[in-house]
Amino acid sequence: MSKVAFITGGTSGIGRAICNVLHSKGVVVYGTGRKANHGDILDGFHLVRCDVTKDVSVREAIEYVLQQEGRIDVLVNNAGIGIAGSIEDSEIGEILNVFNTNVAGVIRTCKSVLPIMREQGSGYIINISSVGGLMGLPYRGIYSGSKSSVELISEAMSMEVMKFGIKVVLVEPGDFKTSINENRKVSEKAKSSIYKDEFDSIHEIINQEVNEGNDPEKIGRLVWRIINHPSPRVRYNTGDFMSKVALAIKRLTPSRWFEAMMMNHYKIRRR
Repeated sequence: MSKVAFITGGTSGIGRAICNVLHSKGVVVYGTGRKANHGDILDGFHLVRCDVTKDVSVREAIEYVLQQEGRIDVLVNNAGIGIAGSIEDSEIGEILNVFNTNVAGVIRTCKSVLPIMREQGSGYIINISSVGGLMGLPYRGIYSGSKSSVELISEAMSMEVMKFGIKVVLVEPGDFKTSINENRKVSEKAKSSIYKDEFDSIHEIINQEVNEGNDPEKIGRLVWRIINHPSPRVRYNTGDFMSKVALAIKRLTPSRWFEAMMMNHYKIRRR
């Protein structure tokens, strides 16, 4: 019997790459999009309308797939939004929007799928986090905070649901060539802020790193391996060599040393 996968944010970027790889391997794939319609087809896989910021939308999408297939074996929480700007410049409304999508959105889908997987006695929940959730990125602190929340929520949930045969796994991408540069939101106040010059300079570095990033199909292939592994790891870091080195330095050196290294990388002046 083919596995059935529900993948949020499946119409572009990493989510679409995951959908394509799993579909090519014979998985019955339902990718979600806020503007998709139930029953639409994209690249051969099914689409379903779902806005992860709305309880009713998530429940209806899950129920639709359950009606069509009778089970859900894999949940991939990929839907998310990025925001750039200093903490001071970020409006509370902008911050809440990021956390509603990146954190509460993950919780909504998990709450809807967990009873199904528990009854089945098995399932994989794969939460797409970020290397940015493992370190505070300057001028992306809100995004880093949201992904850090996903990290700890996933760790806790893994221990809670393991007894039911459900495996919770974190995937932590580094930079990948997607449309995130075009879709990344910028805090309104950042455009005329005391931080503007420094922010503009760092934003260019961020965009360059994304443009030089990996093919998102790499994440799709990793997800395929995870859902076919009887005992996958809790987390998989897919960052490049330098990001892995940075994380090792963070673990092994005093915090101020790591902070100085980050400030030097992003050319942030101290005074």
